[in-house]
Amino acid sequence: MGLDTPQRLDELLLYRLNIITRTSSLPLVRIFEGELGITRREWHLLALVAEQPGLSPSRLAELCWLDRPRVSRALHTLRQRGLIERQAAPRGWLALPSASGRQMYEKALARAAAYNRELVAGLSDVELSALDRALHKLQQQVQALAPDTAAASTPARRHAGGTRPR
Repeated sequence: MGLDTPQRLDELLLYRLNIITRTSSLPLVRIFEGELGITRREWHLLALVAEQPGLSPSRLAELCWLDRPRVSRALHTLRQRGLIERQAAPRGWLALPSASGRQMYEKALARAAAYNRELVAGLSDVELSALDRALHKLQQQVQALAPDTAAASTPARRHAGGTRPR
């Protein structure tokens, strides 16, 4: 029993990761929204634009695992706040960080990195290294499984197509 043969909810890897993520992300939400005035979604987009300037809105949507309209709204907000700029491209536009966007990114990243250090402080160097290797392997496995999983089933969405399941 355990992660490889779960028999209970708390033995499911994704459940445990979700609990860690949900519990640990609240302080970051308070930092981003309370101190910096930016949502997690806007932070994620700003970080991608700062780290990989020149991405299209469609590519940003792929990298954030979000639909294009949500990403477009968040990008619009970031542009209104002067955190990103648009660069014309043959097929639309590309997002670039503004000077104030880069400053916001660096400030938010420093705060997130400090929290990250606190989060992993209870792990030894050996445990951190093992966790890093395990997460890397899990990411590779997810990427290998993703095409098969996506092809095998479509997600059940509430009221998809305007009909309710009965």
